[in-house]
Amino acid sequence: MLFLVTFAGHDQVRCETVAQTVHAILATPDGEADYARTKLALDKLIDPATDTEATLHDIDRMVADIRLMVPPNAPDIEKLREVRRYIYVSGPWNGNHPYSYDLGDPYGHVIRAKLLAHYMATHRGNCVSMPTLFLILADRVGLHVTLSVAPNHEFLKYTDTATGQTYNIEATSLGYPEPDEWYRSRAPMSDKAVANGVYLKTLNRRETIAVMAEVVLEDEMRHKRYSEAIEIADALLEVYPSQALFLIYKGGAFEGLIRERFQRKYPNGDVPAALLPTLVSLRKKADAAFNRAEALGLRTADGKVGAAKVASGRNSQGL
Repeated sequence: MLFLVTFAGHDQVRCETVAQTVHAILATPDGEADYARTKLALDKLIDPATDTEATLHDIDRMVADIRLMVPPNAPDIEKLREVRRYIYVSGPWNGNHPYSYDLGDPYGHVIRAKLLAHYMATHRGNCVSMPTLFLILADRVGLHVTLSVAPNHEFLKYTDTATGQTYNIEATSLGYPEPDEWYRSRAPMSDKAVANGVYLKTLNRRETIAVMAEVVLEDEMRHKRYSEAIEIADALLEVYPSQALFLIYKGGAFEGLIRERFQRKYPNGDVPAALLPTLVSLRKKADAAFNRAEALGLRTADGKVGAAKVASGRNSQGL
C-alpha cells in the first residue's frame, strides 16, 4: 500500500508501507518535529479519512484563542493554567462544551477513540487522546511538555523554565498535577522498571513521538499484520530502547507468526524438517523480546502487558 503523507514541516513524503511511514516520521529532526502534524500523520495510517488540514486549522484557532486568554508577559505557569482552562472549563472558547473523560470507553478499547480528530469532534477522550491534545496546545504556546507513561496509561511531564522543576500533569483529571507516588499507587510498577525508564520518565521529543506511535503498532497487531508490527516495534525501540512495552508487542508479533505459519498448518506438531530452523528462529526471537522486557523490570501484571501477552498466545505464568 502506498501512503502519501505530510508531517513535521516536510512536504509530501511517499512511503510504501505503514512501517516505512513510521520510520520516516521518527527520523524527523527534533527541531522540525511538530506534535500536531506528527499525531495526525500517525492517525491517518489508522483512519485514512483523517482530514489533516481541517484538524490543523482547528488547532491553530484553539492556540490563537489561548494566546488571547494569556496576559501579556505571563510566566509559563500562567500559560499552563490557561491551556487547562481552555480544555476543561466551560466557556465560549470551547463552545461551552469542555473536554472530558469518556467513561463509556475509559481505556480506549475502541481504537478510533485514541485518534486526535475524534477527540476534538466529540470532546470525549481517554488517556491517549487527552494528554496528546494538551501536549499539542501547550507546546504551541511555548511550554516545555512531553509525554510520559505508567502501566496502561499516558500523562504529561511539564518543566517550568523559571524554576527548572518538572511536574506530572494528569490530562484525564482536569489537567492538574499528580506526584509520581499517585501513579505508583494506582498502577503498581517495579522499582526496576522506573529506574530503567520504562515508566515515569521525562521523555525527549523523539521519545514522545515514539509513544504517540504506539497506537499504530497496536492497530497492526489487531489486524494481525505481524511482520509490519515487528518492523514498527524495531523503529520505536531505536528511539526509545527502554520502553519495554514495545518489546512485548514485538514478542507477540513473533508469536503471531508462529501461530500463522506453524501451529495452524501443523496442529499435530508434524512440522517438516526443512521448516524447523525457521520455527526455532522465530521462537528464539519471541523469547528474546519477552526476556529483554522482563530484564527492564516489566511485569505480567503491568497494564497492557497481560493483554498483549495473552494476545501473543503466551500462558499467564510469565513473559
